[in-house]
Amino acid sequence: MSSLLSQHPSFSAVVDQFAQGRSTPRDFLELCIEAIDRAEPVVKAFVSTDLARARKLADESTARYRDGCPRSPIDGMPVGVKDIIETADLPTQMNSAIYQGYRPKVDSPAVRALLEGGGIPLGKTVTTEFAIGRSGPTTNPHNTAHTPGGSSSGSAAGVAAGMFAAAFGTQTQGSLIRPAGFCGAVGYKPTFGTLSTDGIHPLSRSHDHLGVIADSVDDAWWLARWVGEYAPTQDGPGLSGPIHGAPPACPLRRVAVLRTQGFDDLDAASLKAFEGVLAQLGALGVEVVEPDVDPALGALAQRLDPVPAMSLEMVAYDMRWPYMGYLSSSPEHLGPRIHALLEQARGISRERYRELLRYRADLRQRVAALGEAYDAFVLPSSSGPAPEGFEYTGARTLLVYGSFLGIPAYSLPVMTVGSMPFGLQLAGFAHADYRLTRHAQWLMREIRLGDGPTRMK
Repeated sequence: MSSLLSQHPSFSAVVDQFAQGRSTPRDFLELCIEAIDRAEPVVKAFVSTDLARARKLADESTARYRDGCPRSPIDGMPVGVKDIIETADLPTQMNSAIYQGYRPKVDSPAVRALLEGGGIPLGKTVTTEFAIGRSGPTTNPHNTAHTPGGSSSGSAAGVAAGMFAAAFGTQTQGSLIRPAGFCGAVGYKPTFGTLSTDGIHPLSRSHDHLGVIADSVDDAWWLARWVGEYAPTQDGPGLSGPIHGAPPACPLRRVAVLRTQGFDDLDAASLKAFEGVLAQLGALGVEVVEPDVDPALGALAQRLDPVPAMSLEMVAYDMRWPYMGYLSSSPEHLGPRIHALLEQARGISRERYRELLRYRADLRQRVAALGEAYDAFVLPSSSGPAPEGFEYTGARTLLVYGSFLGIPAYSLPVMTVGSMPFGLQLAGFAHADYRLTRHAQWLMREIRLGDGPTRMK
């Protein structure tokens, strides 16, 4: 299946050539279109495309580089847009019959920011139903008999196949980090609330994140940082750090292994791959701390064990709007998972929701208190490589912690199990995204990849 994987460099690796006249954004776009022609019939990453418009935008970007006036670091970057994010030029359908053919009047802030920065939206990428329900048709480019993960299925698979340099994804529980790990791409989930989720169909107001899946840490950071500058959320400080230039690598010195009960889901080969990365970190001089030697870390790990169930309660409660309305008007158009979550929501009281919020607030304080002692947390990006088949998009347990806490996280393609990618999750501290990005740069440079087709860029 290796012929389905990306066969061209990352955007950040060639963007300097645009200014030098040795290549152009149109040249790069044509490489992506070649990948679409080659892989899309099998990978099925897209719901819809507008390649004529993409070529027009690439030619305009080429002219700006020729004149020495690119608009931003993402000028000329081909980008996929997850199909729960509103776009004025293409339908936004949420993989739901309820929204079949729905055309928003305006772009979401994220897409508007992309266009203002000179980025090139190629089309809408496949999502699971409302980013939590039934799967779409997308396959994993590393092995098309395996799931690409959900819910940002098309975004992750399209990056891995070279159809675009980066893509917008969303994460409520594990919908961005997991598919990035399954497909051997870089996934970046920013601190909760730093990127606007306006114009994105809601799932859970307490959990929903906008993020990026990309070919490289540079590509992921540049896209997120630009969106955060042009279209920030109205609450909190947003993303900080330089807008231009690659984030310089910063060595990890001390990391905490977030070894919770979720590790019980790992098979022997996946656990061996993760332990191998920890051994490499130790050999590089990084102090790797386990929960059994740090009481504060151990207490945090134990307190995280009930989080997967708690998180799902909060998501179900939040889904009462607008999904109860969909249930009333179009029950036949909702999949069984959404029906089950809405039934669960009926039994959750307002006081129970407040209790969950208090528990989360306590956990956030515990995490923040560890910020002086550790550079980052490490844990797998999933419970193993992508499973075979498409009904099940993978366990969420190891991914939910970062979403529940709202801390930034990367999935980095530095492990393989057999012939399939297996991501490493590097999680940081709230509003320290740039610091975490620099650590991710260093880790990608220093960790040696095991056997397999996963790409390192």
